[in-house]
Formats: sequence, C-alpha cells, structure tokens
Amino acid sequence: MKRLVLNIYQRFLKLSLKKRLLITYLCLSLLILAVTSVAFYQSSKKVMIKRASVSSQQQLGLITNTLQDKIGHISDYAITLSINSRIAEVLKENPSVPESELDQFFVNSELIDQAQRIIGLHKNIYAWDFLDTNNRWFHSSTTDTEELNSYLSKDFLDLLPTDLSIHLLGPYEIQGEPVFAVLKSITNIDNTKYLGALVLLIKESNISSTFSNLPDSDSKNFYIIDPQNQILSSSSSSGIFSSLDEHLGIRREEIQDLKESGTKIVKIHGTDTLLISQEYKDLDWTVVNMIPLKNLTMDHITILYNIFVISILLFLLSVVFSLLCSRTVASPIQRLAAQMEKVSLGDLDISVAYHSNDEISILYERFNIMMKQIQKLLANIYEEQNTKRKMEIQLLQSQINPHFLYNTLNTINSLIGLGMNETASNAVSAMSAFYRNCLSSGKFIIPLKQELLITRQYLYIQNLRYMEFIDYKITEAVSEEEGKTMIPKLTIQPIVENIFVHALRTSKCRIEITVYSPSPERICISISDNGKGISPERLKQVQDSIMDARENGNSFGLPSIRHRLSLLYGEDCSFTIESAPGAGTKIVIILPKGGKQK
Repeated sequence: MKRLVLNIYQRFLKLSLKKRLLITYLCLSLLILAVTSVAFYQSSKKVMIKRASVSSQQQLGLITNTLQDKIGHISDYAITLSINSRIAEVLKENPSVPESELDQFFVNSELIDQAQRIIGLHKNIYAWDFLDTNNRWFHSSTTDTEELNSYLSKDFLDLLPTDLSIHLLGPYEIQGEPVFAVLKSITNIDNTKYLGALVLLIKESNISSTFSNLPDSDSKNFYIIDPQNQILSSSSSSGIFSSLDEHLGIRREEIQDLKESGTKIVKIHGTDTLLISQEYKDLDWTVVNMIPLKNLTMDHITILYNIFVISILLFLLSVVFSLLCSRTVASPIQRLAAQMEKVSLGDLDISVAYHSNDEISILYERFNIMMKQIQKLLANIYEEQNTKRKMEIQLLQSQINPHFLYNTLNTINSLIGLGMNETASNAVSAMSAFYRNCLSSGKFIIPLKQELLITRQYLYIQNLRYMEFIDYKITEAVSEEEGKTMIPKLTIQPIVENIFVHALRTSKCRIEITVYSPSPERICISISDNGKGISPERLKQVQDSIMDARENGNSFGLPSIRHRLSLLYGEDCSFTIESAPGAGTKIVIILPKGGKQK
C-alpha cells in the first residue's frame, strides 16, 4: 500500500505545475464538498435523533402515567376487598378451607358475591382468589390458581401475616400466558389478626395495552424491565421471561448505561438502534423504547440527494475556476523555472521581469537580487584569488548550488499550489536570508553566530522538502560574546548537507547541532545524526583523508573543512568524527574562544 501511494505521488510530481495545480484544486474542491455534505448529513441526523428522543420521552411519560393510573386502580380494588367486612367475617369463620365440598361451595359463593360486587367486570382484573391462614386456596375463581404455588415461595407466604403492603409479582406463566399477581393480606380490623390473603390476577396484555393508542411515532417497540433487566411486558409480547440484553443481543453493560443516561445507540442484529428509557419509580420498573435509526433517516435521504446535486454543480464551477487559477499561477512560475534552468546550465547573466504585485513578484524580485549578488560574488572571487589554496577555499565558499535553489523554488511552487502561501512566503524569506548570509559582503571569515544562522536557514528550507524524514534541533549554549568567535564561512552547513546526502534512511533522521563552552577558553561545536552510520573501514578512510587534507568525491568535503580550520587556527583546534553502522555519525569541532588565529 505504501509503495502504491509513493508511486502515485512520484507520478504526480512528474506532471507539469499547471496539471498539479489543477488536480490539487479539484481534489480540494471534492474534499470540501464531501466534508460539507457529510457534516451537514451528520448534524441533521443528530437533530433528528434528538427530536426522536424528546418525542419518545414524552411517549414514555404517557406510558408511565397510564401505568400509574392502571396499577393504582388495581391497588384500590385490592385495598377495598381486603377491608370488606363481609369477606373478613367469612375468612374469620373459616380460617381454613372447609373440608366439605358443600361447605366450601357456600363459602366460595359468599366470597364470589362480595368480590363481584366490588370488582364487577373490571377489564384489568380477569381472576381472583383467596388464601386461608394455611396458604391453601379457596378456589373462588375459575382460574386454576394452584399453578401459582410453584412461583410463591414459602418464605414469602410466611411474611404475609405481618406484611400489610400490596405486592405486585410476576409475570408468571398461568394457563399458557403471562400473568401478574397482586397479593394483599386481610386482617381483622379489630385486632389486626391475620385472616388470609387476597390474590388478583392481571394478564400481561392488560399491562402492554398501555403501549397502544399512542401518537404516531417512528417505532412502537416498547419494553418494561425490572432492576435485573428481566422483561416484564412488551408491545409485541415477545421476550417475556427473558432478559432484555439477551433478547436484543447486546451487552448487559449497555443496558446499565441506558438506565443511567436515558438514551443510548446500540447495534441490534446489525442495525444501529436508538434506545430511550424512563423510570417508573413506584415499582422500580424501567420503560424502554427501541427505534431503529434507519426509520429516522428515511426522509433524510431526500435531503442528501439534493446536497449531491448541488455538490455536482459546485464541482463543475470549481473545475472552471481551477483551470483559471492554475493558468494564472503556473505560467509565471514556469517562466521563472525556465530561467532557473538556464542558470543551472551556467548562464548567470539573467534578469527576469514580472509585472504584478502578488507573492510571485517577490519571488522574481528576490531571484533578480540573488542573481546580482551571485554575479558580484563571482566577480570578487575571480578578482581576489591568487593562489591555488586560496582559490580552493574561496571556490567552496562561493558554491551556490543551482540545484538546491531549483529544488527550493520547486518546493515553494508546490506550497503555493497547495494554498500554503504563508509557508511559501517564509520559505522565500529563508532562501533569501540564506543566500544573503552566504554572501556576507565577500567575507570568508565570519562570526560563529552568523554561521549558525546560515545553517538554521538551510535546515529550515530542507525541512520543507524532507519534513517526513528529518527532525533537527540547534542548541546555542554560548554567551553573546562567545557567539562572536570567528570561524571560516560554510564550516557547519556543508557537514549538515552531507547528512542529507549520505545519512537519510527510510526512518526519520534526527539532526542535532550543539554549541557550548566546555572550558573557559574553548568553544565546542557538535553535529550529530542518527542516520545509517559509516562502516569501520570507510570511517578509517575518511579519517585518513582528513589528516592528509586530501579531498575527493567520497570524503563528504570534510578534508577541506579541516584544512581551512587549520589554516585559520593552526594546531589550536581539533576536528574529530565518530560513527558506527546503524548508530549515526557525530562530528566534534573544538575552537579557541574568541577566534584567535594562529
């Protein structure tokens, strides 16, 4: 994948500037349109989810209110039956279910008569029965309440004589359908003696009926769960007797998050789904509404289609605009590049004209100034060099690499093409300052501070080209007076340039330049990198060539630097190099403080 991207990038760089600008503008236009469309779609989606959450909370509020009314009515019936004097009297007279079927018939007839007087045809209560003091059923109802025995534990039943509260239990499976049971103790109102218990049975469908007759919504998938996440009731009567997390295929922690936050988006059977919850505190229940997100975004597809049509129209306009912009920017750059090509071939008597007041005009102006300074510097070099050794020194100082300039300007062109005008302007300023400091009025011995400035400007320019491959740090731990120590111009910069030629590798290269004072009379310059390093055999060759002051194409230019330092300081300076394969290279130069020449 990395090789494919690199191959595409290299092909892109081989295109003309005009084509690169056009492609860049079009890609940026597409990116902006895509980001805008996606952002608008996502924000609209969030608004619709928020609106659905608010609407669902309102519906859940209606459900909890209806539940409160419905269960409140059932509780009222339970209380009314429990305090009915005739029922209490019958239970008092019959603390145990009569053994005789005839006696049992008369007792049940009296209980049924009293219960029907109170309950009547109440739609929420479909059956009832009574327990005697021994927890045996009177069988006052046609429903086989014996099935409840498997659900009502002895420990719970033993608490009824002392617990006068109303208990809502279930759901339990009675005669093949889920049923809730309401239990209420019946006591003698005179002495609170336990006489038995009342049991009212409510079908789960009566509870789930609260989900019907709601306003139209995107979904009517409702569930009622207990603190253990067990489904007590649902709008589709599915999942009862199982936990909500198992029924929906989600994690238990997600249900807990839903209870705490009130809303949560989860993936149910591969579909993103919005869950909204609201507590019914009276019974410690939680009502949950489930809405698939696709139900919310159906209408949003139309909006997205309109966005797509508008984006296509805007893209066509951007194509026309990109053609105009690429022609406006690329043509003057191409003209300047053509002149620079002549410079690289040796024609230095060149001046270019550009009649505008934009950033490119600064580039033209600086190029003309640079060419004049180059011509002046070359004239000074030819005039001032008398001996072969002086010419060697001065030729090295006067080497203004056209390829470095050409690459720098190409980098600036790319920055402009990418719309990074401020960075391009900074690069032009750095390039101009670099060459201005390199020229330094024809001086070949300059202050250490100025040499570091040249190196800093060079690294800044190179960092624009190799920002993914290098990282550098320059530390000046010297005083202002120590910074005035004289040094041959272009002592540090060529060493740094060699790092770019020889030390770069696939991983990021770290360049560190440190200037400090190890003693009261010495200045130390340390240049190090973490590049691929030098083999022991090659290192010995380099060290030998440095000591012999012989320079060749494979010596990194180090012998010439060492020789110029020796000419200036004699034996009062040192030049050492340390390296190992894979461990980088370190060059240390030690000079006398103040730059006293020998």
